[in-house]
Amino acid sequence: MRTHLLFFCLVVFVLVTACEEQEVKWPEATQTSKPWTRWWWMDCAVDSANISRELAELAEAGIGGVEITPIYGVEGEDDRAIEFLSPEFTDVLSFTIKEAGRLGMGVDLPPGSGWRCGGPFVPAEKGLWNLKIEEKKRGKDASAYATNALQNGNKVKRPAQGGEGLAIDTYNKEITEWYLEEFWKRLNVPEGKLRCFFHDSFEYTGDFTLSFEAEFKTRRGYDLNEVLHLLANDSINPELTARVKSDYRETLADLVLESFIQPMTEWANHHGSLNRNQAHGSPGNLLDLYEACDIPETEFFRQLAEGEPRLFIQKFASSAAHVSGKKLVSSESFTWLDEHWKVTPAEMLRAANRFFLAGINHMFFHGTCYSPEDAEWPGWLFYASSQINNRNPLWREMPVLFQYIGRVQSMLQQASPENNVLVYWPYYDVAAAEGKLFKHLAVGSPTEWFYSQPIAGLSKRLMNAGYSFDYISDKQIGACKAENGSVLTSGNNSYEAIVVPATSYIPLETMKQLIALQKNGTKVYFDERLPQLVPGYANWKEREAELVSLNNELDPGWVGDALQLLNTGKVAGENDLAEKGFYFLKMKDAEEDVYLVFNFQNKRLDEWVELNAVAKEYVFMDPMSGGITKAKSKGQKLRLQLEPEESVFIRCVTKKADVKAHSYFNPDGKKTDIDVRWHLSFWEGGPIYPGDIDISQLQSWTEVGDPETARFAGTVRYSANFDWEGESTAWIDLGKVYDCARISVNDKDFGTSLGPVFLWKIDNLKPGPNRIVVEVSNVATNRIRDLDQRGGSWKKFKDINFVNIDYKPFDASEWPVQKAGILGPVVMYSE
Repeated sequence: MRTHLLFFCLVVFVLVTACEEQEVKWPEATQTSKPWTRWWWMDCAVDSANISRELAELAEAGIGGVEITPIYGVEGEDDRAIEFLSPEFTDVLSFTIKEAGRLGMGVDLPPGSGWRCGGPFVPAEKGLWNLKIEEKKRGKDASAYATNALQNGNKVKRPAQGGEGLAIDTYNKEITEWYLEEFWKRLNVPEGKLRCFFHDSFEYTGDFTLSFEAEFKTRRGYDLNEVLHLLANDSINPELTARVKSDYRETLADLVLESFIQPMTEWANHHGSLNRNQAHGSPGNLLDLYEACDIPETEFFRQLAEGEPRLFIQKFASSAAHVSGKKLVSSESFTWLDEHWKVTPAEMLRAANRFFLAGINHMFFHGTCYSPEDAEWPGWLFYASSQINNRNPLWREMPVLFQYIGRVQSMLQQASPENNVLVYWPYYDVAAAEGKLFKHLAVGSPTEWFYSQPIAGLSKRLMNAGYSFDYISDKQIGACKAENGSVLTSGNNSYEAIVVPATSYIPLETMKQLIALQKNGTKVYFDERLPQLVPGYANWKEREAELVSLNNELDPGWVGDALQLLNTGKVAGENDLAEKGFYFLKMKDAEEDVYLVFNFQNKRLDEWVELNAVAKEYVFMDPMSGGITKAKSKGQKLRLQLEPEESVFIRCVTKKADVKAHSYFNPDGKKTDIDVRWHLSFWEGGPIYPGDIDISQLQSWTEVGDPETARFAGTVRYSANFDWEGESTAWIDLGKVYDCARISVNDKDFGTSLGPVFLWKIDNLKPGPNRIVVEVSNVATNRIRDLDQRGGSWKKFKDINFVNIDYKPFDASEWPVQKAGILGPVVMYSE
């Protein structure tokens, strides 16, 4: 009887499990999953009414928080200015924090005005220094030269009133701690009210500090004065000069980390806040510097070409976060993405997608300039912005982009990254390179320190083979442990293998750790060759002899082509996705594999793909629309169809999913041209509203004959009637559109497309007459061109005032008229 009962219970369990359906839904939106924006306060000329208005507009559009950056002011507005760090500033900042909190928004703030830590209370002796090597007598020996410390004179860049002054010495911990406490006393806000303190990219140019020689001797083991002749004259012995330069740069790197970034993080945490830092630009190991803060932040600088993935430099920030177990990785987004007022929604989408591919999950726009309501269009502006503000005619459609970013980030913040390979970054190859002592490792000029190095080629080969990977530093490797054949990092993330690119210089400690990990079961592969040199000058011959001995301990089978070694070691990439042209992130959420897949090509991709994941069903989660559908699948293969710059999450569910089947576009279906007479109504925008226009042939609205249309920037409503004889469901393609479009058919809204493809599925067509309405919004290019042609006085900002993308005075008067509207052809596709 007991056996029968157990059998019955088992049958019931199997039947219930088989019938059980899994609910698939998006994570809840949070303050951090929404995008944030940098909010420039020009001379802090702000007031409570305009602060409340702008915060409410940002919150309603879908912005989760602001980073307040006080900068230079507006000519003629000094009566509104509030001195930075004055009691009045504290009051208005406190009001802003309270108002933002009421709206569910967060507030970040730099520990200073503009760029660089510093201000009027920084005395000369606490400022930056440069090394000058003076020749005491002619000769090539060490005694012929001496060090001389010169005051650098670097000041705070782009400061607001009250923020002017010297920048601090970033290589002196006592000065850093002194400055931060002085800043805190002057800021005078309660602890924990600011979510983060933010430090921008490293734009200090000092390469020396008064204690440098002592620090150098302690850290590198010899007297800097003994080798000054090598630094003064590279031609004496280039090999030894490279070693001394490596030691000098490593000392700078140590001091930036230990005397500046780590103390800043400790200070912020002590006062109940986090530290968000852009490590790039620093003369140090970027991976260690990104790790030293709470939220590492990267950026793109200038335009992004179509069809390119662009992720390796930005992966340094996300790699540091993944290796050390940090949840958030942020980005300064859309900086100089294009010339002023020319940045399209499609360009913003392209940049956002590449940030996501690099592992970014907390995006900050660059950005939004505070502008009082009484300021005439285009209002107060910052000189290097994509104009994320309500004066931009694209603003009415920006919530679609913000929602897209929010959905992607909600998943990326909830899930755990599943990168399976670590790639060693040979920092010492960069540290030993020719050039100035100060190595500026900037995102805007990464050729020397990354793209000219073997790691760049290896990264591209790994990506093209479908491997997902993170970079790792010497220091981070030192904290790794071997675990069940894998390697466990300090952040408890597990990887299947470590790959060392073709490397010249490697520290003995790193090679010893790699060998120890390998002996404990970790797969450690050397691409092409083993390193033959150790960095630095002290006892280098003895250390290199030891390196040769260590190399002899390695199995030759672990050296060769990295891809072949990974394949032999059964470390699998997502070959099928990569071979068919897709780019992706892989993650784990609630024990299920999740992929975020992109199409970066300029054509539609429609492929059957096989993933390295077992699932009962594959569910598509579309971050643009929020739609959730079931993929067409055959065994472990699924059909994946993406338009250019389209992305989708693929959730590999373990139970039957309670969602409808995905609808795929059929470009080979019956085509019907919508060749009708369109009525154009100029809706929102300016400078004035042209009258309504009827056109029988689609063309740019700037070319219809009315001169007012050539300077209009805003939203134009296209409406038309067309006859239909097919099924109730079809796809509509608007063809070429400048610059984004919202569509409705028979009074049903089908949403907005940001481009570059303008394709919708329509499901309410009826036999006979149908009504289509398309609202098209264009960039402000033509309006700003007209403003400059008429000689408007809108460029009235202090300091750098207003410059173009090449940092020349901005003048749009000679720009050609930018096309606008629907150019078509408009085509319906039905089965």
